[in-house]
Amino acid sequence: MVEQNHSQYWMGEYQGVFNNLPFLREVIDELDSATKKYKDFNSAHEGYAVILEELDELWDEIKKRKPSRDRISKEAVQVAAMAFRFLRDCC
Repeated sequence: MVEQNHSQYWMGEYQGVFNNLPFLREVIDELDSATKKYKDFNSAHEGYAVILEELDELWDEIKKRKPSRDRISKEAVQVAAMAFRFLRDCC
């Protein structure tokens, strides 16, 4: 698979969306980072497991007595990035 920079593609194509939803840039950057570090999902089962792991980490942060908004945001971005990755690799 040819490595591509999703950030550059999305920023050029959908600049207006990023202006209104700045967290999408974080999601695409996280997707790029994960793509460089890890191979594509081998199956929908693997993709589901990765999403579930990220969702569990988000839930763990939410349940804390004093949850960190920054940590919640970071975990939510990871969940979203893995959902995009699932769509790309498994659908």
